[in-house]
Amino acid sequence: MGETRIYRKKEGSGRRKVRWGRVILVVFAGMLLFAGGMAYGAFRYIRDYPEEQVKQLSEYEGRVNILVLGTDIGVNGNQSKSLNNATRSDTLIVVSVDPETKDVGVLSIPRDTRVLIPGTGSWEKIAHAHAYGGPALAVKTVENFLGINIHHYVRIDYEGFVRAVDIVGGVELDVPQDMNYEDPAQGLYIHLKKGQQVLDGQKALQFVRYRQYENGDIGRIQAQEVFLKALGKKVISLATVWKLPTLLRELQNYVVTDLTPDEMLYLANLGTKVNLESVKMAIVPGSAQMIKDQHGELSYWIPDRDRTEKVVDELIRGIDRNVNATIRVSVENGCGIPGAAERVAQLLRDQGYDVRSVTNASRQDYAESRVELFGDNEGAAMRVLRSVRPVLPASKPFKVSGKSEVDVRVIVGKDFKTSMGGDANSP
Repeated sequence: MGETRIYRKKEGSGRRKVRWGRVILVVFAGMLLFAGGMAYGAFRYIRDYPEEQVKQLSEYEGRVNILVLGTDIGVNGNQSKSLNNATRSDTLIVVSVDPETKDVGVLSIPRDTRVLIPGTGSWEKIAHAHAYGGPALAVKTVENFLGINIHHYVRIDYEGFVRAVDIVGGVELDVPQDMNYEDPAQGLYIHLKKGQQVLDGQKALQFVRYRQYENGDIGRIQAQEVFLKALGKKVISLATVWKLPTLLRELQNYVVTDLTPDEMLYLANLGTKVNLESVKMAIVPGSAQMIKDQHGELSYWIPDRDRTEKVVDELIRGIDRNVNATIRVSVENGCGIPGAAERVAQLLRDQGYDVRSVTNASRQDYAESRVELFGDNEGAAMRVLRSVRPVLPASKPFKVSGKSEVDVRVIVGKDFKTSMGGDANSP
């Protein structure tokens, strides 16, 4: 049987010396912009760096999930690099990037979402997690809430947001309604007129913080998405691209992140390959409810668990059941571990794949699992590969010759994680 290993990583480096002072600065802010949905121009800027320079970080075997936190630290000019500053996060966004397919999902979490905050034993608004334990507790809270891993965080305060908008010369936007709201306790004064206009930094901040919509915080999140797209168009314009060095230099004063320079360069370079028109965005689905608890009677966003799970599957886990249903798969036990193939088959069924058969392979001594593609649909093989990696960590893709009634065949090797269990009476 003829076979060819597919998706082979390029050999050799051919590296040139990197001007790290400049690269770190560019990538630091570039990653921030990308994570917040505003990286269109920044990535154009770093295209000057050849791909050979970029360190391919082996720990990113699957999707990379980054939590973006927006806080009101520094709104009045007082910047803070402290991790634990008892300030609530006003914006929470999970950005998920697939390094192989270049797919990007952006999931906004309403700040009033009612969740259990780890270590407190208390159900509260998710925005409080940052106040209790900084980015670390915010990350843990989001992980528990969504059932995902968060690999990194990026936190930006609103003063940095204001500076970024001013440096690019403001953003033209059609404000959908008159916006008037004041909250002296938060130092929040919003007064915007309806209509097409150019928003400077302060007015842009008012626009993205306004939440007196009929649907409350959901309306605010939708407005933020509209603004980010408008900002993206402005940043990518030829008139603005020359301002990027200044923009990137300024933003480093307003950002806290656990990304290393290598990681930022890797992710920013990856961003140059993303089709930004195909970025998927969503809000945690649910409804606003008044709930009386130990904190009094408060307005919360109550997530719809089933709908949230579907959104997380598509945007964060990269599971598209509609596409998966078109992929025919067979699973064979090639490791001799009873029940291994059936467990892998069930994992694939749970993600919507059309599993046609589960049998024993012709031999039982495969050291590593194989994902074999019949035909030319390499995307199908990559989908299956990503789906089985949690239980078959050493699995590799191959293209095989010959005809088959399935699109992809999975041969389970000895890398199968036995902790997943299995039925001793099945393959």
